[in-house]
Amino acid sequence: MKCKRVSKVELVLDGPQWAGAESASIAMMATPLPMQPTGYIINSWTDKPYGRIQSLDVQAIHDGQTLALRISWSVPPASEADFPPAVAFALPVKAVSPLALMGTAEAPMHILRWQGGAHAGVRSVLAKGIGSSNHGPDVGQKALAREADHRYTVVITRALGAGAGAAPVKAGSTTKVGFAAWDGGNGERAGIKSFSVVWVSLVKKA
Repeated sequence: MKCKRVSKVELVLDGPQWAGAESASIAMMATPLPMQPTGYIINSWTDKPYGRIQSLDVQAIHDGQTLALRISWSVPPASEADFPPAVAFALPVKAVSPLALMGTAEAPMHILRWQGGAHAGVRSVLAKGIGSSNHGPDVGQKALAREADHRYTVVITRALGAGAGAAPVKAGSTTKVGFAAWDGGNGERAGIKSFSVVWVSLVKKA
């Protein structure tokens, strides 16, 4: 996936900065039940369908200082609305580990996760394994979202560069990126989600 260079990244859902940015379709699948952190979760979801978000459409831009990802997806009409919609992208901090493992102590993942609903916003998470969700570094993360006709569009931005616990992201380099999404209308939360099985290469034009 190519990251388009623009003169200035702005936190907007639409506009000329997104024109010409490559759109990648990211295939998603349900996180396997045996990989859930507790027996309670496994038993609760054994006979219930989840992972209803089957694909994400993603674009990426940067201006040498800020990276922005625009992520959109469709969901069926909600059967319940107890949990908010959410989407996240993960970047490796050091070595690359399988996305399904949510990182390891030696190869943590830096995740920026947007959540809708009453407590809408984006937070930084440092993951070192299944079920781990530690506070991540501040990379100036911001988000903007829209929902219309059962389709969500979310723009998440972060500063380029690196820092303690932050995934290094630099202009002119290639970064691996992975995705996760939660259909809150289906009661999905925590490890009950859709995720991209393989890392995608994000190539940032210098």
